[in-house]
Order: sequence, then C-alpha cells, then structure tokens
Amino acid sequence: MNAQEAINKIKLMLGLNEETAPAIPEPTIETVEFAEAALVDGTIVRVDGDFEVGKSIVVVTEEGDVPAPDGAHETTDGMIVTTEGGVIVSIEEKVAEEAPVEEEVVVEEASAEFSEEFVNSIVDTLKPALDQIDALRNEIASLKSEFNTFSQAPATKKITNNLQDYKQSEQQKHEARFAMLQQIRKNS
Repeated sequence: MNAQEAINKIKLMLGLNEETAPAIPEPTIETVEFAEAALVDGTIVRVDGDFEVGKSIVVVTEEGDVPAPDGAHETTDGMIVTTEGGVIVSIEEKVAEEAPVEEEVVVEEASAEFSEEFVNSIVDTLKPALDQIDALRNEIASLKSEFNTFSQAPATKKITNNLQDYKQSEQQKHEARFAMLQQIRKNS
C-alpha cells in the first residue's frame, strides 16, 4: 500500500470525507541523485549531483554522512579530489593518459509502503483526537449561537419618560390613604 492509499484508508476508517477533512497534500517523492566514489583506502565519499569544484563532499559512515576532511583524496578511479571545509576545491586525474572515467550515479527513490497494522495504529492514535476536535467544534458552534442571542438582546429595560404615569400612581396612592383615614374616622 503506498502513501496515498494509506491516507485514503485512514480517512475512510476515521469517517472523514472530502467535505469534513482538511485537505492533505499528496506526498511527493523527491528524487535525489548522488555521485559516489570509493577512495583507495576503501572509504566511500558522496557528492550531491556530479563531482565538481565547489560542491560539498561527505564521507559515508555508519553514524551518517560527515563532511570530508581537508586534504587530497585519491579515488579508485584515479581522480585526486582536494577538499577544504567539506567542499571540493580541485579535481585532478592521477594519470593524464587514461580516459576520464564516468562516476556512477546512484538514484535513490523514497519508497513508502505501509502495512495494514501500521494504518490501523495510526487510526487508533488519531481517533480520540478527532473525537475531541468534533466535540470542540460542537461546543464552539453552541457558544457562537448563545453569544449571538446574547448580543442581540437589550442590556436593560427600555427607559421611557413616564412622569405622568408616576404622578397618577402617586395620586391614586394618596387618595387611597386619604379614603382609608376617612373610613377610620367614621368608624370611631
């Protein structure tokens, strides 16, 4: 299963479709060309592209690639490569009579094969996070709705100029008290 098939399978297993899932860019496989040469002592050196003056040169080791040390290095092909600071400063042929030997160009391609078990582990890992994201989306939508309702509601009751209503209410209270006092006086 290649990378795109794995991504599609993960989307399917997580229940994502094109509308709900963010677009995942198609993986690109970059082809990198290296020129390699063996030195007379058996060390392998590598250059990005062809052996040319000004290119960076590295020594291939078990721990990884390291810049080539300063000095002259003789290849098994009869070239003498002089380096300073990990950069080629000159390239000479050891024997002028020999025809130039072409370097072997190694093309490395990144191959991405994914097992079913790997895809399932990715789905199992991502599922809780996607559930939380969905819950957060729902909560945000709810909060937005509540906020819009709140923002459209008035802050307080509308203030009106009801001085006439107030005077009339006070007059009615005053008359009711006066009538009660008259009633008490009559009964006494």
